[in-house]
Amino acid sequence: MRSRPSFFTINILFVMVLFLPMILIPVEASDAVLLNQQTNIQVRNNKLYKTESFELQINNKSGEKYAEISIPYSKLNKVSKVEAIIKDKNGIVVRKLKSSDIVDRSAMADFSFYEDNYVKEFTLIHNVYPYTICYSYQKQEDAFFYIDFWTPIINCEIPSLKASLTLEVPLDYKVAYTSQLVDSFKTDTVLNQIKYQWKASYTKQVLPELYSPDLSNFIPEVKIVPSKFKYDKEGLQNTWISYGNWEYSLIDGLNDLPETEIERIKQICSCAKNDKEKVKLLYHYLQDETRYVNISIKTGGMKPYPASYVAANKYGDCKALANYFKSVLNCIGIQSFYTNVNAGDEIKKSNLNFPSMQFNHVILCVPLQKDTVWLDCTSHCAFNYLGTFTQNREAFLIDKNNSHFTKTPALSKQDVLVTRTIQINSDLSQSIISSFHNTYKGSAYESLFDLYRSVSESRRAQIIRNNFVESNMELIDFKLIPADRDSAFIMFDYTAKADKLFKNYGNDQLIGLVPFAVPAFKEPKSRKYPVQIDFPMYKIDTLNYQIPARCVVVNLPKNQNVDTKYGTYNISFQQNKNSIEVIKSFVLNVGNYPLEQYKEFYNFVCKVFDLENNTYIVTKKQI
Repeated sequence: MRSRPSFFTINILFVMVLFLPMILIPVEASDAVLLNQQTNIQVRNNKLYKTESFELQINNKSGEKYAEISIPYSKLNKVSKVEAIIKDKNGIVVRKLKSSDIVDRSAMADFSFYEDNYVKEFTLIHNVYPYTICYSYQKQEDAFFYIDFWTPIINCEIPSLKASLTLEVPLDYKVAYTSQLVDSFKTDTVLNQIKYQWKASYTKQVLPELYSPDLSNFIPEVKIVPSKFKYDKEGLQNTWISYGNWEYSLIDGLNDLPETEIERIKQICSCAKNDKEKVKLLYHYLQDETRYVNISIKTGGMKPYPASYVAANKYGDCKALANYFKSVLNCIGIQSFYTNVNAGDEIKKSNLNFPSMQFNHVILCVPLQKDTVWLDCTSHCAFNYLGTFTQNREAFLIDKNNSHFTKTPALSKQDVLVTRTIQINSDLSQSIISSFHNTYKGSAYESLFDLYRSVSESRRAQIIRNNFVESNMELIDFKLIPADRDSAFIMFDYTAKADKLFKNYGNDQLIGLVPFAVPAFKEPKSRKYPVQIDFPMYKIDTLNYQIPARCVVVNLPKNQNVDTKYGTYNISFQQNKNSIEVIKSFVLNVGNYPLEQYKEFYNFVCKVFDLENNTYIVTKKQI
């Protein structure tokens, strides 16, 4: 299942570029075109056999990046019969793939030290365009709980002209399926087999927009699962209760812990005043004593390692660590629930009418007498902090005969607050030194905390200089100051030189603001899809400008207040003897805003941007 990503795998600070809106792809102008994709699946004797074939036309030099073919597999999802040829523009075969051209490697992510994912890779190129790569392979699975999650797309940047998915199963083999944006669907019965066929194409490109709903809502796809299956244990997917019972059976009996571990657990929480304090102390123990390894749900299976395995080896994936900690709490009499969520940068809705595995991460729900604690056992962030990765999600709580959906806590404005106290000193020669004292919560806290604990000092300085220091400022020095381990914030102090805050025009000097980073949305005429803001943005700045000697303030801007359903903005100015204090705040509210409201939303954001970047204090040099 999916892990919590490191600093390198998430967007920095508040930049959330998600895939979306559609424009027609001119086929002849594309760097490459998927001419045909065929997926044929057969279920025989409860084994799944899948054959994939592709015809990919490379149109120019830029399209050669798509000629790098990667085929994922695992020990549970075996791949064989990899074949490929190149055809020139006349259809003549000019090259065949050799076995020596294929490279096997681990699909190691940069945020884990072990994965059960592998890929077979090869590259086929020709020197005359266009040319076509035809490649195919077969996969076999001896145990499975889904049949296919299919889409006719190999890359969102290139069109797919024709694609088909065919499934053949015995007449008495029941499947459930759901689809969207497919061109056609039909079924046929031949002898003792039933044949399902879907056809689709992809000629409307999905392009990035800021803060948009999940990409999967807008591309063709088919999802198929068996109604009855055996994957370690027999299971049913006709209701969420039956699906939950199957997953419960996978973890049932995996709560064994060595006696030495049980004694240590009891010793750790022996002085705790209440159950919540016990959970906190043991969560610290989990964070300090175990390491995360990533094993993908699609390749590494659903069954976690037993608690005894994690106790002995001190590592596990999200399933194993959640099961281990559930077992730890169980041995001191505290009940908790193994809980599935769909984690990631944006919130994805579950299809409640399609009981099946729709999740990529496991966390733990701990209901206490006066509170419910939520724990991500792969995280090193604060206790009871899920963060942007799993906040406000539909969560499927596993309980015998009572598995059900609930909701993880949503981040509030205070949970994501970023405050900056900035001291700005200048003289008439424009030598400007700015000192920042910043306190970060929310996504910035998560990024900087990960940066602090897992990145080398030299690399850390480079990342901070490129991503956390104001533009047009030159970093002098900095310090990251984590708070107590159970406080979900981090402080970041730095000093920098600034050349463009003060502008001289004769004897007049214009002093600009240190602006907020306001999201850069498209103009309304270019926006194609709604806005989805999953957690709020909340920023407060306190700026203190030291007025240069022999200068007087001749124009202090008016206080401003902008209040809309989309958010608020406030700025106030206060002149003291030799300084000016500016206090400003910006809130972007959680919400799903349809296109009909986008013009209003855009106008609010533009108003904030204009006030932040075109507001000046004017001083005059006394002669």
